[in-house]
Amino acid sequence: MANKSVTKKTVVKKNSSSASKKKAVAKDISKLSHDLVPVHSKLSEKEKKELFEMYNIHIKQLPKILSSDAAIRHLDVKENDIIKIIRKSPTAGTIVFYRGVINE
Repeated sequence: MANKSVTKKTVVKKNSSSASKKKAVAKDISKLSHDLVPVHSKLSEKEKKELFEMYNIHIKQLPKILSSDAAIRHLDVKENDIIKIIRKSPTAGTIVFYRGVINE
């Protein structure tokens, strides 16, 4: 076998950052409309308080979701927000999950 040298080329496109962000969000939203992607929504402060009182928990006891997650990027979330996830199942019906937002 003969040695073949391989070169890699990187192409960098310059776009305005706001335009490229809008395109990325538009792509994310179109993916979120798929039937298999569960509905994600951000709880209001009132809903957070009701959730904590109903289950007698606090945010550190909830499972986590990253603020950079594609499913919630369009919701303009910040750390310590609560995300409500509604999944539909043919066998279990509708199931609701809650996640606490983290920045890591």
